[in-house]
Amino acid sequence: MGDITEELANHFEAIDHMTEMFLSYKMKVLETTHGDSPFRMNPTKFHILKTVFRHEPCMVMDIARKLQLSSGATTIALNQLEEDGLIVRLRSEEDRRTVRTMLSEQGRSLIVEAMQTRNRLIKEMLEPLTGEEREQLFRIVGKISAQLERKIHSPADKI
Repeated sequence: MGDITEELANHFEAIDHMTEMFLSYKMKVLETTHGDSPFRMNPTKFHILKTVFRHEPCMVMDIARKLQLSSGATTIALNQLEEDGLIVRLRSEEDRRTVRTMLSEQGRSLIVEAMQTRNRLIKEMLEPLTGEEREQLFRIVGKISAQLERKIHSPADKI
């Protein structure tokens, strides 16, 4: 039994190490590419921009639900993104209570550039793998992601 526990511990260490290396490399690439950015960017705001980019126009509650954030946290981040000129809010003509969020041209440029940087980062990360190994990796990551998603959306007592 001890060998299995030690083997699992080694596997977890390897996953932790890969995650740390990926994040360190990501930070290096981002600093090199976007080091002088005037925006107060953090992961939450980046995910909001990405969500708006993919689903615009978005309502606040749609963004909050998609990213599993409170409406208050979403509103605070949206206020900052609007102050930075990265998003615009549009009130509905039919119902003034309805506000939709869209990217500004500056926000669209920023997210497109960030996604290009991300694509470069992933391409560089996967360089040592063969085509077959990449396919295997994505199949495995997909299975793990699906399992985690099922667990996230199941009642808390089943986790």
